[in-house]
Amino acid sequence: MAGRRPLFAIILAAAALHAIAITRSTLPAQDGLKFIRVARQFQVDAWPDVVRGADVHPLYPALVAAAEPIIASCIGRGPDAWRVAAQLVAAVASLGLLVPIYRLTRSLFDDRIALIAAAILALLPVPAEVGHDTLSDSLGLLATLTALRFGAVAVRTNAWQPAMAAGLAGGLGYLARPEVILAPLAVGLAWVLLHARVSNVRAILAAPGLPALALSAMVMVGGYALTKGQVSEKLALRHGAAIGSQAILHRPVPQLLPRGLEKSHLDFSPKEEGDRATIRGPRKALSWAFTEWSDELCWGFAAMTLWGLARQRFILGLCKRDETEAGAEGTGRAERLVVGIFAAVFLAALVRHATSLGYLSGRHTLPLVLVSVPWAAAGTFVCLRGLGRVLRLSPGAARSACILAVSAVVVVLAVYQVRPGHPTRRGHHAAGRWLAEHAEPGEAVLDTRGWARFVSGVPGYDYWHVRQALTDSHLAYVVVGVEELAADTSRAKTLSALLAFAGTPLVEFPSFAGSRDVGARIYRFHPPGSWEGLAP
Repeated sequence: MAGRRPLFAIILAAAALHAIAITRSTLPAQDGLKFIRVARQFQVDAWPDVVRGADVHPLYPALVAAAEPIIASCIGRGPDAWRVAAQLVAAVASLGLLVPIYRLTRSLFDDRIALIAAAILALLPVPAEVGHDTLSDSLGLLATLTALRFGAVAVRTNAWQPAMAAGLAGGLGYLARPEVILAPLAVGLAWVLLHARVSNVRAILAAPGLPALALSAMVMVGGYALTKGQVSEKLALRHGAAIGSQAILHRPVPQLLPRGLEKSHLDFSPKEEGDRATIRGPRKALSWAFTEWSDELCWGFAAMTLWGLARQRFILGLCKRDETEAGAEGTGRAERLVVGIFAAVFLAALVRHATSLGYLSGRHTLPLVLVSVPWAAAGTFVCLRGLGRVLRLSPGAARSACILAVSAVVVVLAVYQVRPGHPTRRGHHAAGRWLAEHAEPGEAVLDTRGWARFVSGVPGYDYWHVRQALTDSHLAYVVVGVEELAADTSRAKTLSALLAFAGTPLVEFPSFAGSRDVGARIYRFHPPGSWEGLAP
């Protein structure tokens, strides 16, 4: 009871930060456009058909589709209603994440460190950013931590009810993010390792907990696979699990480029890869993962995590937990085992992903960041306590210094969170509004980024479907980001040549208000009779 009011205050503060960030955003994440497109299909088509045709896992867009009518009744229908609905679903999941992180950290240490952990998670910039963006990450993280929390209880008590809850959380989370299934897998491994010392294999397998964990998870995964016709369409999962590529879809009408564009030196890649370094080998992948993990923890909290791990025994002594509260296995033993195995399993999958696909982003390391937060909080707690002793401050002075230091960190991270999201996208937003005012009925647009088409509601294509766009007689406009044309790549050269051959610049928009730098440009497209003679 003592920690519930401070936890509630942390949740309210995090909700306020999310609300401010949502009101200051204008466009969804580029990956979020896919989720919103699928969510729109959920409102008009049969859900099995949507699941089979979607290129994303369905839980998040389904929740967005359910939330959109409520938001539309408040702010009116349109692209903003879809964006806000998607952001609110992510934000609610992000706020819900604070409860299991508090409970898990409390089981590992005590109430004080649990509150610090909840505050750290609420303030970390990247988890907060994906928590109010149009992405499924926060929903997957909530399912992951819930599965680990219930799984630790199941391992400690040998009961089937929390094991079933862990499996259901992992299975539901799989419908949002495929990597969530690693959480119940880690729980099962921890169960076997912990009980193998006191029971034989037959007794472990006969216990109801493991079947409850496995069946509850597989009901969700199996139901999705039966509907979809495959375990997952995610390329990263298929590579990591060595499933292989999907069967090639043979179309009755081949999607060919118009005559004159079939030249091998033309590059119609859907997006620019840029100068991102390619990861080769496990050592490079581990180094890259450590760097991304440290970045997501703002480096300072990464150091506190390592300090918390190094001083764990001392910190547990400070906590003075009642041994009977955690059961016969010892204080937090089951939680440490479950979290440790999950971290090892997830890191192995992360290395496999990085070496197979050659890239790794900060979002990929978020589950590792999540399970590091309890130790970051413990390290912060013992560090602040130690500084007070080293500096020999009086209790009042130590408390005041601690409040000042914590307040400074909170202000810096809070201000960073509520900054306008992706201000350089404002040009694409303005381009979308221009199209909404000037495009005639029946005209189509090719939008390389997708944002202008989302804002305008004008039918058309993204650059993944450039072949269909260039064969559409209704194609009237092309929207591009100026940086796409300025890049020194074959894709940029192809796009520039195509627009020079068949496009006329109409209007351009600055990256953000008051800037002289052009962010987006609209071309009037004139379909040529022949593309012969086009040369990048």
